[in-house]
Amino acid sequence: MASTYKIPMKPIVPVLLLVFVVGVTAAVAWCFRSGLTWSGISLAAIAGPLAMLYWYMLYINPKRAAITVADEGLLLAAPPFASAVIPWASVEKVFPGNLKLDDGLAVAKSRKIMQFAGYQSGLVELKNGAEAVIVTNRPDVLCIKTAERHYLLGPSDLEGFVRDVAAARGE
Repeated sequence: MASTYKIPMKPIVPVLLLVFVVGVTAAVAWCFRSGLTWSGISLAAIAGPLAMLYWYMLYINPKRAAITVADEGLLLAAPPFASAVIPWASVEKVFPGNLKLDDGLAVAKSRKIMQFAGYQSGLVELKNGAEAVIVTNRPDVLCIKTAERHYLLGPSDLEGFVRDVAAARGE
């Protein structure tokens, strides 16, 4: 039986985005006191595309991020930078970690990553030189070590995720 765990952005982020868009809209309308036509054109050209870009980046992409725990392994889907199929046979070690407290999990270099308001998704290099895929919305994560790389996974329901991983691995 497969279980899926989501890794969404914090709910306050889309709210702050909407507040930002309203602020930009008000500023543009105030600056172009030349009439409704030019204000509308400016808003359509500036605030509209900006709002759509950030809405997609901060709400839609993180909302699609998920980890599926199955009998065969893990399926990680966190577009656009992180996706993987991790068979249980390739897993060398599974252990809990904290990104803020564990020096071994400290990020030395970001390769392809999206970070915003505690949400992280992408490919990084750790201080010990290991390559890691990180997908989390929290500092505490479950570390899954394979021969190729580390996976630092922190879904919203970390306790349930840890329990299902242990059950799927027969621990």
